[in-house]
Amino acid sequence: MPEYNNGVNSFDVPPGLIRRGTIVGYDASTNMLQVRLIEGTSLGGQSLPIPVPAYFAHSDSNGAFIGALPVKGTTITVAQATGGQYYVINHQQEALSNLPNLNLGQVLLQASNTNNSAITLNKDGNIYLGSATNNIHLFPGNQKYPKSNLITINYQNENHFTQAYREIGGIVKRDLNRNPNAASSSGSTKLEDDNYDTIYSIIGMDPSSNANDLSNGPIKNPPFVEHRELVYEFQYLSDIEDDKTESNKYSSTLQATTKYTTPNRRKSRADTMSLSLVSPNYLMEEIKGTVVDIWGNILDLNRGILPVGLSSDNTLQTNGTSGTANAQQSFLNIKALERKSIAYHFEINARKDPNPLLDGIDLSINANNYNAKLQRSRFALDVDKEGQFKLNVPASSEVGNIPLLVRAENYSTFGTTDNGNPNQTWKTPSPSGRGQDIYVDSFAAPAQSPNFTGVPTFDPSFIHGSIQLVDGSTGADQGPIDRISQFVNNNSLNIRHGTAYHDILTTGYLLRSDQSLSYPTGAVNNVDVSYIAGDSPTQAAPASSKIIVSGSGANAGGRSGSINFDGSLEVNMGANTVDRQSLWLDTAGGSVINLGRDLNNRSLVMGMDGHAFIQIGGPGVQVPDARFANQADSVPINGILDIRVYNGGFTHIIRIDEKGIVLMSPGRIGIHSEQALTLSSDGNIDIDCENLTMQGRLVNKIFGGSI
Repeated sequence: MPEYNNGVNSFDVPPGLIRRGTIVGYDASTNMLQVRLIEGTSLGGQSLPIPVPAYFAHSDSNGAFIGALPVKGTTITVAQATGGQYYVINHQQEALSNLPNLNLGQVLLQASNTNNSAITLNKDGNIYLGSATNNIHLFPGNQKYPKSNLITINYQNENHFTQAYREIGGIVKRDLNRNPNAASSSGSTKLEDDNYDTIYSIIGMDPSSNANDLSNGPIKNPPFVEHRELVYEFQYLSDIEDDKTESNKYSSTLQATTKYTTPNRRKSRADTMSLSLVSPNYLMEEIKGTVVDIWGNILDLNRGILPVGLSSDNTLQTNGTSGTANAQQSFLNIKALERKSIAYHFEINARKDPNPLLDGIDLSINANNYNAKLQRSRFALDVDKEGQFKLNVPASSEVGNIPLLVRAENYSTFGTTDNGNPNQTWKTPSPSGRGQDIYVDSFAAPAQSPNFTGVPTFDPSFIHGSIQLVDGSTGADQGPIDRISQFVNNNSLNIRHGTAYHDILTTGYLLRSDQSLSYPTGAVNNVDVSYIAGDSPTQAAPASSKIIVSGSGANAGGRSGSINFDGSLEVNMGANTVDRQSLWLDTAGGSVINLGRDLNNRSLVMGMDGHAFIQIGGPGVQVPDARFANQADSVPINGILDIRVYNGGFTHIIRIDEKGIVLMSPGRIGIHSEQALTLSSDGNIDIDCENLTMQGRLVNKIFGGSI
């Protein structure tokens, strides 16, 4: 066999001389280095550079690559091959001062000797990305710790920008100085470019002073921190605009677009507290930490600006000079103000009907009327640093949801297919054609039909609530199908709206039946009750039996939520300072209330430490709600107090109305006074009975006679 590297065989060409050289240039278009050989051929005392193909740690035909841009002045080793061409065979190690600290079994990849940007793999299975102090640590475990399986991120700030959300965590930074090179309204530099992050201003405890990292001293001004998340409705790249603008994009006629010159605030990572239907794709926002607006202002519970740093007694600086004569008192004043700042914020950019039933009423964002303000209402929960909260819940549209009392289950939970496998993946038919996964069944109280013949009875007529949900155009029932009736009884029934423990439509049923006023035979009945029996405020049902949820005349709106407690609820309320009052309750409409009874048959036990003042009648709500324009709320009405007590199928009545006061009972009525009892009237006093006893003397009834 021929010997290798000795030049004997023509296919075994001996290598040329191995030389050292210095990189003096690089042409990326040809991937060629210009290398000046050490002790090479010189011209005027300077060796001539030679072309050498650039060398990288790895490069293949699939595009895999490991390497770095060649740096001038780097010493390399080259060898000459056939034809005189030199090739890089090694990089010569530079001065020992550039050599990083290495450990046995460690693999290190770093960009420079700053040691702030490196990837380190060690023999124990640890992977570090970053520096020794700030890094992402991946630790899948090793022989000693086989179950570690750990990832740790140790950085001062962390941002995430996805198609679903943006998440900002770390020091509060705001774009206080306008940058002329900022992104245009269609760009995203302020959002995603981390180089722009250095332009933002850090907001500290005193926003008017420079924030710092000091841990002590009179000019200490620690930065606020926040964990802020904004969730989109559709992917961010879709660039969704307001509904009107978006609808024009579906028109066959090309619509002219408005040109803007200023950057889009909502495409900045500093943007916060700006949910609005002018940008509906920004669906919800959550902020944990001190809430600071886009201009660096600290906000109170009403989103007003707290005056921190705006006067000499609540700032850490005076006339631009850090430190004050009484910095300690300034600190205490600042903390007193910041207790009112928001510590937690959650908001949903609530959808609104773009064409509500409010013809002729301006609903623009700048309109100053009650109905426009309803359109601008969003679901928001704010909690300040004292723990006080503020909750706003908007009203639904006329075709919005009706919250029903239902329990939900997946088909796999109750389906009998696949031998009743509760974990089965089984697509059932659905109107959408995509299969139905979730089924509901109602736990609302059954509907009742009161019967006043003898003892009242309640005959269940429908077992899934009592108020029907219908389409206004077709009259078809729109309630969801009850799962129990569908799969167990094979009788698909639509779920209706109702309450959990009583039929809401039978509330106060004694008020709406003439039979409840039929007294036993022989009783004296010379009091006119016909107007009581037929009085519309008395006999009106407590609620409508149908709600139009779609189609013509939809009226399902104006709802803010449904709360169901399966168990009891104990509520304790303190009192405010100014009036020592515990509850303000202001309702725009009436209340329909059913109170059950306890084990002692008590529906209400109330103790009042003070007086009770109740006004019935008078003017209604003072805000002009366009939904009830036909109802003259501002006109006072004559009040009615009507109390009826069930007794053996009949009714005791206390009635106070515009005609006077009526007391009626199928039993006895007793009036007694320990002191004087006076009966007085500017008109007649009529006493009509079968037998009258006065002062122990019997007075017989004689028509036309006298006593």
